[in-house]
Amino acid sequence: MVPRRAVLVLPLAACSARAPDRPPPPLSAESAIIAAESWHTDLCLPAAALRGGPLGPALAAAPGAQGLAMGFGLEAWMRAEGPGLAEGIGALTGGPAVVSFRILWAAVPPGAEESVPLRLPAGGTAAIEAFVAGQIDGPPPPAPPSGRLLLVPSRLPYSLNFTCNTWVMRALAQTGLPVPAAGIRLRGAAMAAVRAEAARQGAVSAAA
Repeated sequence: MVPRRAVLVLPLAACSARAPDRPPPPLSAESAIIAAESWHTDLCLPAAALRGGPLGPALAAAPGAQGLAMGFGLEAWMRAEGPGLAEGIGALTGGPAVVSFRILWAAVPPGAEESVPLRLPAGGTAAIEAFVAGQIDGPPPPAPPSGRLLLVPSRLPYSLNFTCNTWVMRALAQTGLPVPAAGIRLRGAAMAAVRAEAARQGAVSAAA
Protein backbone atom coordinates (compact mmCIF):
# COMPACT_ATOMS: atom_id res chain seq x y z
CA MET A 1 0.00 0.00 0.00
CA VAL A 2 1.10 3.58 -0.54
CA PRO A 3 2.92 4.87 2.59
CA ARG A 4 1.01 7.18 4.93
CA ARG A 5 2.04 8.93 8.15
CA ALA A 6 1.19 5.95 10.31
CA VAL A 7 3.67 3.11 9.84
CA LEU A 8 2.47 -0.47 9.89
CA VAL A 9 5.07 -3.17 10.41
CA LEU A 10 3.78 -6.48 9.11
CA PRO A 11 4.96 -9.44 11.20
CA LEU A 12 6.16 -11.45 8.24
CA ALA A 13 9.54 -12.66 7.12
CA ALA A 14 10.42 -12.01 3.50
CA CYS A 15 9.91 -15.10 1.37
CA SER A 16 12.28 -16.08 -1.41
CA ALA A 17 10.12 -17.57 -4.14
CA ARG A 18 11.49 -18.89 -7.40
CA ALA A 19 10.10 -17.94 -10.76
CA PRO A 20 8.74 -20.80 -12.86
CA ASP A 21 11.37 -22.62 -14.90
CA ARG A 22 10.89 -21.41 -18.48
CA PRO A 23 13.05 -19.91 -21.20
CA PRO A 24 13.18 -16.12 -20.73
CA PRO A 25 11.58 -14.34 -23.70
CA PRO A 26 13.63 -11.92 -25.80
CA LEU A 27 13.65 -8.35 -24.51
CA SER A 28 12.39 -5.39 -26.50
CA ALA A 29 12.54 -1.60 -26.32
CA GLU A 30 9.48 -1.57 -24.03
CA SER A 31 10.29 -0.70 -20.44
CA ALA A 32 9.01 -0.28 -16.90
CA ILE A 33 10.44 1.09 -13.67
CA ILE A 34 9.74 -0.42 -10.25
CA ALA A 35 9.83 2.28 -7.57
CA ALA A 36 9.78 1.68 -3.82
CA GLU A 37 8.94 3.91 -0.87
CA SER A 38 8.61 2.69 2.72
CA TRP A 39 7.05 -0.80 2.43
CA HIS A 40 5.25 -0.06 -0.85
CA THR A 41 6.21 -0.63 -4.50
CA ASP A 42 4.76 0.99 -7.63
CA LEU A 43 4.90 -0.07 -11.26
CA CYS A 44 5.75 2.92 -13.47
CA LEU A 45 5.14 2.90 -17.23
CA PRO A 46 5.95 5.59 -19.83
CA ALA A 47 2.95 7.76 -20.72
CA ALA A 48 3.66 7.46 -24.44
CA ALA A 49 3.26 3.69 -24.25
CA LEU A 50 -0.14 3.94 -22.55
CA ARG A 51 -1.94 6.66 -24.50
CA GLY A 52 -4.56 5.08 -26.72
CA GLY A 53 -4.66 1.90 -24.64
CA PRO A 54 -7.12 0.74 -21.96
CA LEU A 55 -5.35 2.73 -19.24
CA GLY A 56 -4.83 5.83 -21.39
CA PRO A 57 -7.87 7.64 -19.94
CA ALA A 58 -5.98 7.97 -16.63
CA LEU A 59 -3.59 10.35 -18.44
CA ALA A 60 -6.32 12.46 -20.08
CA ALA A 61 -5.94 15.45 -17.73
CA ALA A 62 -2.14 15.50 -18.00
CA PRO A 63 -1.13 15.58 -21.69
CA GLY A 64 2.50 16.39 -20.87
CA ALA A 65 2.95 13.71 -18.23
CA GLN A 66 6.06 11.54 -18.45
CA GLY A 67 4.50 8.42 -17.00
CA LEU A 68 1.90 6.71 -14.86
CA ALA A 69 2.58 4.94 -11.57
CA MET A 70 0.26 2.11 -10.62
CA GLY A 71 -0.07 0.34 -7.31
CA PHE A 72 -2.40 -1.71 -5.16
CA GLY A 73 -3.57 -1.61 -1.58
CA LEU A 74 -6.26 -2.21 1.02
CA GLU A 75 -9.14 0.17 0.27
CA ALA A 76 -9.76 1.13 3.91
CA TRP A 77 -6.10 2.10 4.33
CA MET A 78 -5.75 3.91 1.03
CA ARG A 79 -8.86 6.03 1.50
CA ALA A 80 -8.17 6.96 5.14
CA GLU A 81 -6.99 10.53 5.76
CA GLY A 82 -4.74 9.34 8.59
CA PRO A 83 -4.55 5.54 8.78
CA GLY A 84 -4.42 4.29 12.35
CA LEU A 85 -4.91 1.18 14.44
CA ALA A 86 -8.21 0.18 12.83
CA GLU A 87 -6.73 0.40 9.33
CA GLY A 88 -3.62 -1.43 10.53
CA ILE A 89 -5.72 -4.31 11.84
CA GLY A 90 -7.62 -4.29 8.57
CA ALA A 91 -4.34 -4.67 6.70
CA LEU A 92 -3.59 -7.77 8.75
CA THR A 93 -6.99 -9.33 8.15
CA GLY A 94 -7.35 -8.22 4.51
CA GLY A 95 -10.35 -6.97 2.59
CA PRO A 96 -11.46 -5.05 -0.52
CA ALA A 97 -8.63 -3.40 -2.44
CA VAL A 98 -8.03 -0.56 -4.87
CA VAL A 99 -5.68 0.09 -7.76
CA SER A 100 -3.91 3.44 -7.47
CA PHE A 101 -3.00 5.60 -10.45
CA ARG A 102 -0.61 8.54 -10.10
CA ILE A 103 0.51 11.00 -12.77
CA LEU A 104 4.29 11.21 -13.09
CA TRP A 105 6.06 14.36 -14.21
CA ALA A 106 9.40 12.56 -13.81
CA ALA A 107 10.39 8.94 -14.31
CA VAL A 108 9.33 7.87 -10.79
CA PRO A 109 7.16 9.25 -7.96
CA PRO A 110 8.81 12.13 -6.04
CA GLY A 111 9.04 10.14 -2.80
CA ALA A 112 10.72 7.08 -4.31
CA GLU A 113 13.60 5.82 -2.20
CA GLU A 114 14.71 3.16 -4.68
CA SER A 115 13.94 2.46 -8.33
CA VAL A 116 14.99 -0.23 -10.81
CA PRO A 117 14.39 0.00 -14.58
CA LEU A 118 13.54 -3.17 -16.49
CA ARG A 119 13.17 -3.96 -20.16
CA LEU A 120 10.05 -5.88 -21.13
CA PRO A 121 9.46 -8.52 -23.79
CA ALA A 122 7.55 -7.38 -26.87
CA GLY A 123 3.92 -6.92 -25.87
CA GLY A 124 4.86 -6.56 -22.23
CA THR A 125 3.19 -3.17 -21.83
CA ALA A 126 -0.05 -4.55 -23.27
CA ALA A 127 0.14 -7.53 -20.91
CA ILE A 128 0.44 -5.23 -17.89
CA GLU A 129 -2.41 -3.09 -19.18
CA ALA A 130 -4.59 -6.18 -19.58
CA PHE A 131 -3.76 -7.32 -16.04
CA VAL A 132 -4.72 -3.95 -14.56
CA ALA A 133 -7.73 -3.29 -16.80
CA GLY A 134 -9.06 -6.77 -16.11
CA GLN A 135 -9.49 -6.07 -12.42
CA ILE A 136 -11.23 -2.69 -12.60
CA ASP A 137 -14.70 -1.79 -13.84
CA GLY A 138 -14.19 -0.01 -17.15
CA PRO A 139 -11.51 2.53 -18.13
CA PRO A 140 -10.03 4.54 -15.25
CA PRO A 141 -11.12 8.17 -14.93
CA PRO A 142 -8.49 10.91 -15.39
CA ALA A 143 -5.94 10.98 -12.59
CA PRO A 144 -5.28 14.39 -10.99
CA PRO A 145 -2.42 16.25 -12.73
CA SER A 146 -1.23 17.26 -9.24
CA GLY A 147 0.05 13.73 -8.68
CA ARG A 148 -2.54 12.89 -6.05
CA LEU A 149 -3.70 9.30 -6.10
CA LEU A 150 -6.66 8.17 -8.14
CA LEU A 151 -8.13 5.11 -6.39
CA VAL A 152 -10.22 2.63 -8.37
CA PRO A 153 -11.82 -0.48 -6.78
CA SER A 154 -10.10 -3.73 -7.71
CA ARG A 155 -11.72 -7.13 -8.13
CA LEU A 156 -8.67 -8.64 -6.43
CA PRO A 157 -8.80 -8.61 -2.61
CA TYR A 158 -5.93 -7.49 -0.41
CA SER A 159 -4.46 -10.02 2.03
CA LEU A 160 -1.17 -10.80 3.71
CA ASN A 161 -0.55 -13.27 0.88
CA PHE A 162 -1.43 -10.73 -1.83
CA THR A 163 -0.02 -7.32 -0.99
CA CYS A 164 1.02 -4.32 -3.08
CA ASN A 165 4.37 -6.02 -3.62
CA THR A 166 2.77 -9.29 -4.74
CA TRP A 167 0.62 -7.30 -7.15
CA VAL A 168 3.60 -5.60 -8.81
CA MET A 169 5.40 -8.91 -9.24
CA ARG A 170 2.24 -10.52 -10.64
CA ALA A 171 1.95 -7.70 -13.18
CA LEU A 172 5.58 -8.19 -14.25
CA ALA A 173 5.08 -11.94 -14.52
CA GLN A 174 2.23 -11.33 -16.97
CA THR A 175 4.80 -9.98 -19.45
CA GLY A 176 6.69 -13.27 -19.53
CA LEU A 177 9.65 -12.04 -17.47
CA PRO A 178 11.07 -14.84 -15.29
CA VAL A 179 10.23 -13.17 -11.97
CA PRO A 180 8.58 -14.74 -8.90
CA ALA A 181 5.13 -13.67 -7.75
CA ALA A 182 3.92 -16.28 -5.27
CA GLY A 183 5.48 -15.77 -1.86
CA ILE A 184 6.46 -12.14 -2.48
CA ARG A 185 4.84 -10.08 0.27
CA LEU A 186 7.27 -7.42 1.42
CA ARG A 187 9.17 -4.66 -0.36
CA GLY A 188 12.54 -6.24 0.38
CA ALA A 189 11.66 -9.50 -1.35
CA ALA A 190 10.06 -7.70 -4.30
CA MET A 191 12.97 -5.35 -4.90
CA ALA A 192 15.51 -8.15 -4.49
CA ALA A 193 13.70 -10.10 -7.21
CA VAL A 194 13.54 -7.01 -9.44
CA ARG A 195 17.26 -6.31 -8.97
CA ALA A 196 18.05 -9.94 -9.81
CA GLU A 197 16.05 -9.63 -13.05
CA ALA A 198 17.81 -6.34 -13.88
CA ALA A 199 21.17 -8.10 -13.38
CA ARG A 200 20.06 -10.94 -15.65
CA GLN A 201 19.02 -8.46 -18.31
CA GLY A 202 22.38 -6.69 -17.99
CA ALA A 203 24.20 -9.98 -18.49
CA VAL A 204 22.08 -10.76 -21.55
CA SER A 205 22.87 -7.36 -23.06
CA ALA A 206 26.57 -7.75 -22.34
CA ALA A 207 26.65 -11.14 -24.02
CA ALA A 208 24.79 -9.96 -27.11
